[in-house]
Amino acid sequence: MKILSVCLNPTFQITMRFPSFSIGEVNRAQEHYLDASGKGMNAARIVSQLGHESLLLTHLGGNRTEEMIGLCRKDGVTLLWADSGSAIRTCVTVLTSEGTTELVQEPFPVDPACEEPIRNLFSQNIKDCDGVIILGTRAPGYSANLYADFVKEAKTLGKFVLLDLKGEDLERCLPHHPDVVKINLSEAVQTFLGIKLAEHQDTDGLKETVGEMLGRLYAQYGSTFVLSRGASELWVQNSHFFTVPVEKTEVVNTIGCGDSLSAALTVQLLKGEKLQQAVFNATKVATMSAKSIHPASIV
Repeated sequence: MKILSVCLNPTFQITMRFPSFSIGEVNRAQEHYLDASGKGMNAARIVSQLGHESLLLTHLGGNRTEEMIGLCRKDGVTLLWADSGSAIRTCVTVLTSEGTTELVQEPFPVDPACEEPIRNLFSQNIKDCDGVIILGTRAPGYSANLYADFVKEAKTLGKFVLLDLKGEDLERCLPHHPDVVKINLSEAVQTFLGIKLAEHQDTDGLKETVGEMLGRLYAQYGSTFVLSRGASELWVQNSHFFTVPVEKTEVVNTIGCGDSLSAALTVQLLKGEKLQQAVFNATKVATMSAKSIHPASIV
């Protein structure tokens, strides 16, 4: 099986674990790691670790390009890329006994000339792939319809498409009928209901409202929706609404767990697994990822 992951927002991910952490003090990490990341690379790594051929379409630029290529190669991911004319961002994960803190560097704008080779690479490679996963926010510089054009092209070829997008990118893609939309609850209600959720807000009370929203979206577009809710059960909508439990586990690093879910769900559905079992199996992979100190890793 060959799966193409698309994410136009590559990232160097530094993960640091501290025995304790004090603001305003020198804090020395007991462990530190560097991984290729970004939502697309996270998904592509999981596809590879599940034993399938994994391609990642992205852009690269700056003086660390070869370093990123080497990290992707180490993880068994074939990189398809165009020169962005801008440096690759770096994000930092801080792990302490109190929890996980993510320090996010916003992406640099790409040279608009980067888009044509990105489109060409997609067209050249999607023909030979069984499915495509499109994840994450586009870096500034790309046209607004790029992801929607990718979905249209893939579906015209009869390819499986899973989206992990939000906001206008997702809304532009839906008329082309992606097979699955995997999105977290806060992004879903922000996109479709204009509701902002607090980070630790109890969301059980939204179940009826969200269920009605998902029913309308499924009726309009025919896309299956899988809503992740952290450690709580997933809400799933296709011809009917159902929930899928999430295994409770001791968490090490949650970065990339949602991307792991997207990748594993794609693999399961392409293998012909029924939806409810496929979602359940995918949550197992996401749980395994949460036990790893590396982002989106199950080995």
